[in-house]
Amino acid sequence: MRQHHDHDDFHDEDLDRHEDEEDLEEFGTPVYQGTGLTVRELNAEELQRFLDTHAGQPAQLLGGGWTALDPPAHPLGVPRTPPAPTAGMRAEVTGSHGSPGHSALAQYRRRRALELAGWTRRLAWRVPLVAAAGLAANVLITQAGLPHGGLVGLAVAALVGWRLRFRPSEQVRTWQRGAQRERHTARLLRRLTRDSYVVFHDLAVPGNTSANVDHLVIGPTGVFVIDSKQWTGSVHQGADGLVLHNHYRLDRTLDTVRWEAETLGRLLGTRTAALLCVHGAHVHGGGLHAQGVAIVPAHLLRSALGYDRVLSDADVELLATTAWTSLRPAA
Repeated sequence: MRQHHDHDDFHDEDLDRHEDEEDLEEFGTPVYQGTGLTVRELNAEELQRFLDTHAGQPAQLLGGGWTALDPPAHPLGVPRTPPAPTAGMRAEVTGSHGSPGHSALAQYRRRRALELAGWTRRLAWRVPLVAAAGLAANVLITQAGLPHGGLVGLAVAALVGWRLRFRPSEQVRTWQRGAQRERHTARLLRRLTRDSYVVFHDLAVPGNTSANVDHLVIGPTGVFVIDSKQWTGSVHQGADGLVLHNHYRLDRTLDTVRWEAETLGRLLGTRTAALLCVHGAHVHGGGLHAQGVAIVPAHLLRSALGYDRVLSDADVELLATTAWTSLRPAA
């Protein structure tokens, strides 16, 4: 059975279609029309209203098609796609970066200044003491009938003054030696940059305001966090597996280096080895391994980094760029 439509129904449909077309014209010229989708231009009034509404809001990159190109499981656990460009990013991060020992030297200067200020406040009794020592020596020499009493008094005063001179404490000088050992390690690592290694010095540990990483090395043989130590005596490992510097256990030192390596490894998305580079002290066996940390003498540092390639040039470049953009100097 056929259905008959009233003439008024067709007339109403024509009116509705005509009104829809007028609405489209009112809202702008259609750019694309498809099934359930219409893209149109904004007229001048709508564009101005949109700009006024979003004025002052920061622009954001919507991204491209890089995400779809990422492999499902990268061996390093990090994406292979180029990171989004930022103002402070280099096209390629190579060579050596940072100032080795800078934060240790800053600590030395700060603590030395505090001790010097305390020493200066005690000058009020140091100066009279030096003068009294010289005067007493002069009197004793004169009473004994010996010649040159004045010269002897001056010599005694100079000796007492030299003994009372300002000298930083041993704890403060430790920071100075720490800066020196880091610079020494940096000179050893500088040679690696010719073999496609990238080296960072004196980095702050993310989320920790007091800790710092002496050296971060990224190269074909892997990623390494290196802590430098300037010691005397010897470093050896007992039958129980504990490592001692002379008679002092190194548990806390090794825990700190391992924690730094684990923290940076999570940030970079790859396994990071922890090394303790020892200057001065003798390391038994030419190197030790304990609590997840390799302990090596400074002259064997290059050998400790290995020679087998585990990272491609692209991996090294990506990890170095990530470190450059994510890590900051310690001081």
